[in-house]
Amino acid sequence: MTAPVDSPTAASPEQSSIFEDLIDVFFAPAAMFARRAGRSPWLPFLLVSILLVGMYFVNIGNMQGIFDREVERAVAQAVEKNPNMTEAQVIGMRRITEASMKWGALVFMPIILLLLALATLVVGKLVGGTLGYGTALMIASFAYMPKLVDFALVAVQALIFGTASYVGRYQFSLGVGRFLDSSGNQGLYNFLGRMDLITIWVTVLLAIGLVHAAKVPKSKAVGAGVLLWCIGALPAVWQLIQGQ
Repeated sequence: MTAPVDSPTAASPEQSSIFEDLIDVFFAPAAMFARRAGRSPWLPFLLVSILLVGMYFVNIGNMQGIFDREVERAVAQAVEKNPNMTEAQVIGMRRITEASMKWGALVFMPIILLLLALATLVVGKLVGGTLGYGTALMIASFAYMPKLVDFALVAVQALIFGTASYVGRYQFSLGVGRFLDSSGNQGLYNFLGRMDLITIWVTVLLAIGLVHAAKVPKSKAVGAGVLLWCIGALPAVWQLIQGQ
């Protein structure tokens, strides 16, 4: 009598820890997104939000000069639109703006990821992907990791070069905005400011995530990335339409 032959079993999916995936998003994003497909998005969402907010607050001292100038810019624009504002109103607005810039990251960063996930879901569906909001949130969370590099680079530049000559939000970016005059049309300034390496990096990761986690055809990946970049540019386009 011959011994029974074990029946073949399906290979178990590759497993990895969340910390391995947070590293692999920089070095092996395709494999990372493929193995993360179908797993809960909430841990990546939570950890990426914490990392981004943490990096923001760690460097908040180095960027104080940037915050001060952005506050003054916002107040000046408000006064220009409403010249009848009293001194008390101006002071109150300055305090609110300062607080929102310093502490708003606690709220705005998770909201940004949730909205980016919604955009990823819509674009993914449009280009034939198979995904729900959970998969879209997972893709958006990991794809936003390059913003950690962005925060670090801005903080290092602020520390090395100082902020006395700081004039615009894209002055320390790695793109077109670094060379633009921030005093001109703000819609055009913000639109061109999105043409930087970090934003493009995030967009590429979103497209890779759609291909490997949402089964979007590779032939449509570039179109999906371009569409996501354009969605992100909508606020700047609105400013252009309003003539701001």
